[in-house]
Amino acid sequence: MNKNIKPAESNYCFISGPVLSPTLLNAIQRWNIPVYAQQPTPLLPESINIFQDVEIASCIQDKDATVIMNWEASLAFILEHLPQQKLSQVNAFKNKAVFREVVKELYPNLFYQELTRDDLQDFQLPKELENVVLKPSLGTASIGIRTVHEQQEWLAAVDSVLQDIDKAKEQMNRAMLNDDSFLVEEFVDGDEFACDGFWDSNGKTIITGIYQHPFASSLDVSDTVYYTSTKVVAETIKPTMRVLEHMGDKLEMRRFPFHFEFRFSNGNLFPIELNPLRFGQVALPDITEYAFGFNPYDLFFTDESPNWDSLLNNEGNSQVYAFVLASIPGKYEAEKYSFDEESFCNSFGEKLLNYLPSNPEVTPFFGVAHVVADNVEEVLGYLSLDFESFLKDRE
Repeated sequence: MNKNIKPAESNYCFISGPVLSPTLLNAIQRWNIPVYAQQPTPLLPESINIFQDVEIASCIQDKDATVIMNWEASLAFILEHLPQQKLSQVNAFKNKAVFREVVKELYPNLFYQELTRDDLQDFQLPKELENVVLKPSLGTASIGIRTVHEQQEWLAAVDSVLQDIDKAKEQMNRAMLNDDSFLVEEFVDGDEFACDGFWDSNGKTIITGIYQHPFASSLDVSDTVYYTSTKVVAETIKPTMRVLEHMGDKLEMRRFPFHFEFRFSNGNLFPIELNPLRFGQVALPDITEYAFGFNPYDLFFTDESPNWDSLLNNEGNSQVYAFVLASIPGKYEAEKYSFDEESFCNSFGEKLLNYLPSNPEVTPFFGVAHVVADNVEEVLGYLSLDFESFLKDRE
């Protein structure tokens, strides 16, 4: 990092959740970024400047303040104190139905419809569509998302979605997830990706990372594996930039971080959603630093851009860098089992770069591994990991 670079003015970081990204913590300490910590979160290093409620609330009310969080749980507090313009921008992305309106000009023929919980039972799938996706208008972490292939599957999908949400609501605030409103939209086939980045102080779109998100099957909606490589970024960065530039121009975005999810097929990009005021959760951005050698949070705090032209022309960088989430299997009971972290880490052999444990009482996973692989096929093999095999009886 160039020592002459200075952080942009008025950066504030909200930290919560049981998994802390080393990449984020290093950037916070490097640039002395003020932090507001919310439970649950592990003990933070003493060198970090911790703000209290009243202090941070006053700071982020400033229209020039820049906010980033690492976990959706911080959003409720942030929304209570943002100035009106930034609040409107956050809501335009956070509500999936409003987000569809933001990108409607780019996709004028795409079907979508907002429904209340009471509307769900009577909804009829449009005859011209083979598949639709049902999701909560306000949601996170793939909770309550189902692909429905025909009308006879609809009611079962609705019941399954509502059960997911009812269970998850016990651990999440309403700014993260609620069942007041739902979006049903046309399913567009294609490979799924996620992108981290921000709009800088001049409104320019800066992409700090792109990750492919494979699934084990058409029914899989888990976040088990993400991976990045020069190939992943090179094949998607230009169309991704075009869509993000449209959104940024339409909403006049400035100093605003995002985690953008989309599908990509035959050169065409279809937006799924954009999560405001954060990059990927659970230390996902760390694989960008492993893969490309820069810290994406450094770039955000200093309002700088990576040199993708140079990075993608590095022919020596052919490896694949993966994020693997250790999900809690259905048979898990806290009083009966513990998670064998050593066995899980050993399953990657020398390819393991880092392991970050989580608290299964707070999150639906035991931890996350960062892994380097020689090829994509090796990474796809992680989709079939049997997490039940890593459970061990409590003594």
